[in-house]
Amino acid sequence: MLKIVPGEAALIFSSSGSNTLLISDLHLGLEKEMARRGFRIPSYSVKMVERIRKLAEEFGTERIVILGDVKHSVGKVEDIDWGLLPWFFETMLDLFPAVEVVPGNHDGSIRTFVPQRVILHPSEGAVLGDGRSRIGVAHGHAWPSEAAIGTGRLVIGHSHFTYEMKDKFGSRSRESVWISAHYRIERLLASAGYRTKKKGDGDLIVMPPFNRMVGGHPINRAGAFKFGPVMSSGCVALDDADVFLLDGTRIS
Repeated sequence: MLKIVPGEAALIFSSSGSNTLLISDLHLGLEKEMARRGFRIPSYSVKMVERIRKLAEEFGTERIVILGDVKHSVGKVEDIDWGLLPWFFETMLDLFPAVEVVPGNHDGSIRTFVPQRVILHPSEGAVLGDGRSRIGVAHGHAWPSEAAIGTGRLVIGHSHFTYEMKDKFGSRSRESVWISAHYRIERLLASAGYRTKKKGDGDLIVMPPFNRMVGGHPINRAGAFKFGPVMSSGCVALDDADVFLLDGTRIS
């Protein structure tokens, strides 16, 4: 069973009597880029860890699975990463008996910082759970694995989708959204290049970023969904998608 946590960019996956916390797109070290742009802010990473701690306590989770973009720097290691990432993973290991990561496009060289007790999955994702309760998880910047798509319940991040609002004075604001949509398993598998006879209807959930400071792609602007292979494949029924704000307000 998958449950959205109201007010949070987090899912609780319940299977075989245990709860797993799913989050995506932490972008640890974003403070470094913000400082380059002239914004001096306290460590937002500490605030995210406190949110994770509260979720772990509230739902009694025994495992955390992070769906990519643990760190913010792309293609290189920043000086902030050397202190921040080891601290983050050790803190996660204190909070959860099991810690797992599906790497995203920002997670180059992350293996350098991952302790041996942390499971680092392939970038094409993983399958969680057993039997009919199985779900596929991936970051979403690359095609998920055949097994992940074939579960018929796929969870990805990466896209940072938002909904842009405009008030009567012309001021614009954006809020993160959840996307829930259907897909045909055989069509998505074929688009990904997998040769299989598996068929049926699948459900896709696109998670909002756990880091509330990252930018986003407004879904009510042209071309917003052309982001990542799954969303741009034409195999997801986006016209009939359910879109919700973090507080549960339904957009469509």
